[in-house]
Amino acid sequence: MKRREYILLSAALLIAFTSCDKSNPELVNESDRIDFVATPFHESFIQANQARGSETRNDNIQDFGVYAYYTADVFNPVSSTPNFMCNTQVRKTSNQWTYEPLMFWPNSGTLSFFAYSPYANQGDSYTSLSSTPSTEGYPQLAYTVPDDVTKQRDLLVSVPLIDQTKADVPAGGKLTLAFKHTLACVVFQAKMTAARELPVKVTSITFGQLKNKADFAYGDTPGTFSWTVTADATDKSYTLAIDNNLLENTDISTTASDYLSISPADSHLLLLPQGIDAGDEITVTVVYTLAAGETKTVTKNAPLSDLIKNELEAGKRYSINILVSALADVTLTCSVEEWTPKTVNMPDFK
Repeated sequence: MKRREYILLSAALLIAFTSCDKSNPELVNESDRIDFVATPFHESFIQANQARGSETRNDNIQDFGVYAYYTADVFNPVSSTPNFMCNTQVRKTSNQWTYEPLMFWPNSGTLSFFAYSPYANQGDSYTSLSSTPSTEGYPQLAYTVPDDVTKQRDLLVSVPLIDQTKADVPAGGKLTLAFKHTLACVVFQAKMTAARELPVKVTSITFGQLKNKADFAYGDTPGTFSWTVTADATDKSYTLAIDNNLLENTDISTTASDYLSISPADSHLLLLPQGIDAGDEITVTVVYTLAAGETKTVTKNAPLSDLIKNELEAGKRYSINILVSALADVTLTCSVEEWTPKTVNMPDFK
């Protein structure tokens, strides 16, 4: 299954509730129910069931999970509970957004919303969600990076909307959740210092040793968060090669101007933010074809600290630049891009 990476990180969960206190329900009109309507939008975003590291169109998003906290007065990050919606799955079915049971605005009090994507069921192997409707505090989430690169996820978490009422819903009935990338993305690209006639290929890259498991925590300021490596986390390396289809089988011999991507769409590394340690390194193997049909293999080892200063940061895309010379020299550098959050109006609610 293909994975998708995101150059930007946002989306909108648009929710319109009508007046009904969950604990003291009143009759509501059928026309007041929450309806999810698919609308055209064109920004890149998560494709939940195919969320595997590459760019996806917003109209391919499949689902996300929502936590909503009802409080009589204000949200308390220590004692409030997700008693209104607890990991409720919102998903697209035949171009319609649906979830159940349908929910409505309470007559009094406030609602606070938290969301993440892609959606994970209880017991998911990688995204662990431990909050129940009676669990106090922020939603609890832990993430384990899959060993299989093609299963790694672009995990997004929304900026919390705290103490909302129906009066806070913008015109048109849209309550917007803006998502942010929580992981770091690493991709690879290569070029020659000067073109040569015979083929040159980057055949293998090993990247590691990096911690594979951490707990997510919301910050005091909405939109901020942190990761804490767990005690049972292990150091992992990831090998991408032409032979395992995690590198493009690309001849770079004539590419001497712009860097050429050698990362397939389904093999971008999506890793936990963390400090770069002394034992973290990268190994790159380049194979030259010689005039007699023979080959020459050159291997370059480098500490990751030579390329990435201090740490991998959430919401950043690291491009490892592999510069190859005709004289069998390999130079490694790194360029970093921000993933810029944008708001997308998706979908309308009646």
